[in-house]
Parts: sequence; C-alpha cells; structure tokens
Amino acid sequence: MITINFSLLGSVVLTILGIIALVFLILFLKNLNSLIQKIQGLLEKNEDNLDQVIDKLPQIADQADILVGNINSIVADPNLKMAIAKANDTMTNVNSITDDIRDTVNYVGVTAVDSIDTLGAGVASVTDYSTLIMDVIDIARNVISGK
Repeated sequence: MITINFSLLGSVVLTILGIIALVFLILFLKNLNSLIQKIQGLLEKNEDNLDQVIDKLPQIADQADILVGNINSIVADPNLKMAIAKANDTMTNVNSITDDIRDTVNYVGVTAVDSIDTLGAGVASVTDYSTLIMDVIDIARNVISGK
C-alpha cells in the first residue's frame, strides 16, 4: 500500500517553488547589475560634460531669477499698460474709420449709379426730342416742297 505524506509533498513543492524563485531572483540581479554597469560607463564617459553642466547650474539659476525679475517689472510697468490701452483705442478708431470709409464708398457708388441712370434717361430724352424735331423738319420740308 502506498501512503501519501502531504507534509512531505508540500515541502517538496515549496522547495521547487523556492528554487524557481531563487533562479528568477538571480537572473533579475544579473540584469540589474548589467544595467548599473552600463549606466556607470555612460556616466564615466560623459563625466567632463556633466561636471561642466553642474558647474553652470548656479549661473543659469541666477540668470533665470534676473529674467523673471525683468519680466515682472516690465509687466508691472504702468507705461506698458497705458501703451496697450492706447493701442486698443487706436484699433477701435481704425475700425470705426474703416466702417466710415466703407459706408462712404457704398454711398458714392450708389450715387454714381443713380447719376448714370439719370444721365442715360436724359440722353434718351434728348435723342427722342432730336428725332421728333428731325421728323417735324422733314414734314415741314415736304410741305414746303409740295410733296
């Protein structure tokens, strides 16, 4: 008869799982070590450049502070605010003048069309009168000549 000892079976399974976990841990540590070596090589290769950048960081921070101060003083300058307000007023005036010019051009155009229509009607009337006068002259000539 075969007896199964669950305690021994559980210990064997846990031991196998522990060995598998240990193998994965070793592979992870090996890859991590390789990554750290690559990073260290990169840092050693660029050590001079990194030192220069680190040395310049305080100067860059000081210049940034100066620029922020200058920008704050420019933005807070009442003359700038007044200039912007005047520019807005000027743009409003330009828009108003543009509207006036557009209205004037439209009025002149309509007036010109009306004048041309009136002139055309006048020319047509003169043509009609001249034709009528020429007919009267022809009739008078025919009457005088006896035809």
